[in-house]
Amino acid sequence: MPVLPLAHAIAAAGDQVTMAVAASMAHLMGGLPVLATGADVDVLLTENARRTGGADLGDISALAQFFTATRINLTFDDAMRHAHRIRPDLIISDEYDTIGPMLAAALAVPWVQHAIGLPVSPPPLAPAMKGLLVPEYVRRGFVKAERLALVDPWPPALREPGRALPPDRLAIRPQPYTAPPTADQTAVPMPGPHPRVLVTLGTVLLDGELLDALVDAVAALDNVEVLALVPPGVDHPLTDPRGHVRFLGFTPMAHLLAAGVSVIVAAGGAGTVLAAMSAGIPMVLLPRGAEKPQNAERVVEAGAGIAITDPAKAGAAVRGLLTDPSYRSAAERIREQIRRAPHAKQVWAALRERLRA
Repeated sequence: MPVLPLAHAIAAAGDQVTMAVAASMAHLMGGLPVLATGADVDVLLTENARRTGGADLGDISALAQFFTATRINLTFDDAMRHAHRIRPDLIISDEYDTIGPMLAAALAVPWVQHAIGLPVSPPPLAPAMKGLLVPEYVRRGFVKAERLALVDPWPPALREPGRALPPDRLAIRPQPYTAPPTADQTAVPMPGPHPRVLVTLGTVLLDGELLDALVDAVAALDNVEVLALVPPGVDHPLTDPRGHVRFLGFTPMAHLLAAGVSVIVAAGGAGTVLAAMSAGIPMVLLPRGAEKPQNAERVVEAGAGIAITDPAKAGAAVRGLLTDPSYRSAAERIREQIRRAPHAKQVWAALRERLRA
């Protein structure tokens, strides 16, 4: 989802763009051409658990295995068949994608990396992935090429102080995910008289019990309205006896932000954090896995949110955000930084110039 604004900008410029994603994600691509490529996430997770003896993805070695050997073994050959047929002039891949750079090496075409988390990888993950990638390249006789550029959606206020920016970096304005409503999509209710709190675990953390724990803690507050997003693939009823609690199925973040949200309670995924900050909405963050602890740390350091480790503390944290205006002020300052970042169409124009050079 974070790479979609750039993909749409490429199409809007009259250039040909194709999304290579698992079949289950095709409906999320906003009408862009799709090539169903590789295994779905549930298949990858099952295979990774088999290879790692059931290790949780919170373990760096298991996470590195998931992004490298597991995904390459179940996806690369399929992606290579598509790439030979399309013959791309450029490959753009997100920072955790190991397929795109390998395809670029095989086809001898340039590639661009699109950042998602902070920094471009959690420090322990980068060397763990590199150690697993080297034999995959050697086995295939490929030599990894340097990227053409790094496209980075993170505003200055959320970057780690003192960290040098890569010289090939191109800033891009993040845009919350949007898509036309589907027939089975639950309509977002109109806001009521009380502050509306959105509770979401994103599209990766598939934990219905954790979602319920967060919702219960927030719903215990007086005079709030709770919207809770059920993660894709989680079996959870959308009905709730509490009049001030509504559960929704998958809903584009842009639709939710337009529905009067005052606070977002989330797991700290990059898409949710950047969407919240682009709307100037403070956050309560319960980070779980991958780069989420770093994302949460940066939001807290910027004064735009509160991090918790116990879901039962979510209600008190929400109350703090609603009663202390400094959190919203900090989030609005970040929103202004995001608004000043180059639009995706400007970034594509800059990338085309680099390709010409």
